[in-house]
Amino acid sequence: MITRLRLRARDLVGDPGLRGALVSISVRIAAAFVGLGLQILLARLMALEDYGIYVILWTWTSVVGQVGVLGFYDSAARFIPRYGRREKHAHLAGYLATGFRTVITGSGLLAAAALVFLTVLPGLVDPAFLLPLGVLALGFPILSLESYLTGVCRGFGWYALSTIPGYILRPVLIMLGVGLARTGGVPLDAVTVLSIVVLASIAVLIAQALLLRARLPKGPRPTTSRERRRFWLLASVLMMPAMTAEELFVWIDVLILGFLVSPDEASLYFAAQRSLSLAAFVQYGFMLVAARGFSLSLASADRAGLQARITRSTNATFWLTIPSVALTLVAGYPLLALFGPAFLAAYPCLALLGLAYVIRGATGQAAELLVVQGRYRLSLLIVSISVAACVLLMLFLVPLCGIIGAAAAMVLVQLLRLAVVTWLVHRHTGYWVLVRPFTRVADPS
Repeated sequence: MITRLRLRARDLVGDPGLRGALVSISVRIAAAFVGLGLQILLARLMALEDYGIYVILWTWTSVVGQVGVLGFYDSAARFIPRYGRREKHAHLAGYLATGFRTVITGSGLLAAAALVFLTVLPGLVDPAFLLPLGVLALGFPILSLESYLTGVCRGFGWYALSTIPGYILRPVLIMLGVGLARTGGVPLDAVTVLSIVVLASIAVLIAQALLLRARLPKGPRPTTSRERRRFWLLASVLMMPAMTAEELFVWIDVLILGFLVSPDEASLYFAAQRSLSLAAFVQYGFMLVAARGFSLSLASADRAGLQARITRSTNATFWLTIPSVALTLVAGYPLLALFGPAFLAAYPCLALLGLAYVIRGATGQAAELLVVQGRYRLSLLIVSISVAACVLLMLFLVPLCGIIGAAAAMVLVQLLRLAVVTWLVHRHTGYWVLVRPFTRVADPS
C-alpha cells in the first residue's frame, strides 16, 4: 500500500504542468484564507441586507466581466503558448497589443452604456441597488483590464503573477480600506464597500501591469496587419458566449437566489459557498495550468500526450477535491460561526455544495480542452444545457425548500453535466475526460 501511495504521489507531480498547478493551488490556498477572512469581516461589519446587496452585485460583476474582456482572457491560453512554442514572437506581441486595445475600448463602451441606462431609466432598478451599480459601472474597465492581464499571465505560465494580485493583494487592500473606513466613522454600506473594491482594483491593476511589463519578452515589433487583428478579434469574440455562459454557470445559484429570496437569505447561501473556497481553488489551480498544457500538446500535434495530460490533470483534480471538501465539512460549523450566529443555518447547503464540487471535479478541465481546440459551439451547448437545467430545478426547488433547495439543485445539475460532458466531448473530440481514479498514466513529456 505504501508503494502504491508513493507511485500515486509521483504520478501526480511528475508532469511539469501538474507541478505548476500545485504552485497555483498553494497560492490559492493562501488566497482562500485571505478571501474567507474578507468575507467574514464584511459579514460582521455590514448590515445583513447591505452584505447581501454586495454579494449579489459582485457576483453579477464576475459574470458580466467576461463580456468586458471580449474573450481575450480565454484566447490568451490558446494563442500565447502556441506562438511561444513556434517562436512567432512578432505575432505574440501583436496579439497582446490587440487584446489590450480591444479590452479597453469594449469595457469602456459597456461602462458608458450602463451609466447612461442608470441615469435615463433609474426607475427600472431597485433604489437599494442604484448607487452600488453606478460605482461598479465606473470601475468596470479597470476590472476588465485586470482580468485580461490575468489571462496573459496564465498564457505565459506565470501562475503566481496570475493569482497573487487579484486573490491575495486585492482582498488585503480591501480589508485595509474597510478598516480605515470603520475607524473614520464612514458607514459600511454597499456603496462604500464597492467603492473600496474599485480603488483596490486600481492599485492591483497598476502593480500587475508593471510586473507583467518587466517580464514580457523583448522581441521584434508587433505584427498587427488588419487581417491578423480581425482573426484574433473574431477568435476571441467567438469564445465569449461560451465563456460567459461558463462563468454564469459557476455563479448561477447565487444569481437566481437574488431574484427568488431576500438579500438576507442570499447572504447565508453565499457564506456556505465561500466556505468551500478551498475546494474551488483546487479546481481553479488545475484549470489555470491545464489550458496551457493542452495548447502545447496541440501545437506539437501530440494526441497521445494530450490524452495523458487530460487524464493526469483530471485524476489529480478529483483526488485533491475530496479531502479539501471533507476538511471544509469538518470545520463547517466553526467557519460559518465566524460569519455570525445566523449563518449556522447554512450548514446543510455547505454539505450539498461540497458534494456538487466533488462531482464537478470528476470531469476535470474539459471546458479548457474545448477552449484550446476552438470548439466554441460544443462548449456553449454543454454549458447552455447546464444553465437551463439549473434554472428549472431552482425555480422548482427554491420555493419548496429555500436555499437548501438551491444547493440540492446544484448537486443534480452537476450529475447531469458530468454525463453530458463525458458523452459529448468523447463523441466530438475522441478524448476521454471523465476521471480514471485508479489508472496510472505515463509522463506525457
